[in-house]
Amino acid sequence: MISRRNFLALGAGAFAAKAFGGDYTFYETGIADEQVLKVTPIEIDLGLGKAFKALHFSDTHLNFFDVVDAGAAAEKNAREKFYQRWVRFPQAVQSFYATLDYARRNALPMFHTGDLIDISTAGNDRFLAHNVAGLDWHCALGNHEYQIEAPGNYTTDEPAQRRRLQPHFRNDLTVASRVIGGANFVAIDNARVNLREETIFRARAEFDKGLPVVLMCHIPPFYTAKFLDNSVRGRAAILRKAGKGDEDIRKLRRPANVWDSYDQKTRDFWTWTQTNSRLKAILCGHTHCEEIDGFSETASMYVAGGNFEGRAYEITFL
Repeated sequence: MISRRNFLALGAGAFAAKAFGGDYTFYETGIADEQVLKVTPIEIDLGLGKAFKALHFSDTHLNFFDVVDAGAAAEKNAREKFYQRWVRFPQAVQSFYATLDYARRNALPMFHTGDLIDISTAGNDRFLAHNVAGLDWHCALGNHEYQIEAPGNYTTDEPAQRRRLQPHFRNDLTVASRVIGGANFVAIDNARVNLREETIFRARAEFDKGLPVVLMCHIPPFYTAKFLDNSVRGRAAILRKAGKGDEDIRKLRRPANVWDSYDQKTRDFWTWTQTNSRLKAILCGHTHCEEIDGFSETASMYVAGGNFEGRAYEITFL
């Protein structure tokens, strides 16, 4: 018997292929509904007197749109790419609901580090209004929150986009502090790579409170070797599937490290955090590659895997 999730995924796929043509790849995990979550337990030592647990997840990539959104994409000659993005994350909604249910059942504070949505559309606005507004969680923006109307189309009016999204979230989307268990969880917006002066000023002020600091942001301060290597291997696999030969694969290069693209004020901020002993951890996402790597003498980066396929960290803060 076909499951409800498979029925919905296949139904959507058949509709897209029939209505819009093209060769679309439909990603189907085959994971049973009750097995959708892949929660990884980890511990982070903040030097607290009493331990507590929380759930960190990132990169859900919710992808709803309507006929108006599709028309906007068509105007930008991006309709085919729009639908390719749509079928890229068939498990996103199920994973999102399952993650919320898990956090509620276990009374876990929730931290989300960006790319909750794949593109800012009227359809996603409605989903956020009905499913996200009012949630008691702590969030940072991702780069996909700044995409509007079509894939790859980043807004030129970032303040307006933050105003569009802000009603759906309880915390400020530039810098937001929440103190839990004696630790200061500080969410900052680094989704466009370089930091704004306002972000830097307000983030640095949070360190003056004298509490252990856990920074939350979307993009890791620098890309890890594991992610860069995986990026090359992943693109090589795509080329092989497309019938390309060894010569094409040998031309592949690692992507540029995000640290190399920083302006001076952004580089100075991250260098400053590396010397600040109050920083105990950085929670982030973006790469869809679950890993933990060093950042400073007192802090590591905890990169969450893609929540669109059910990944999350259950963190015990000590």
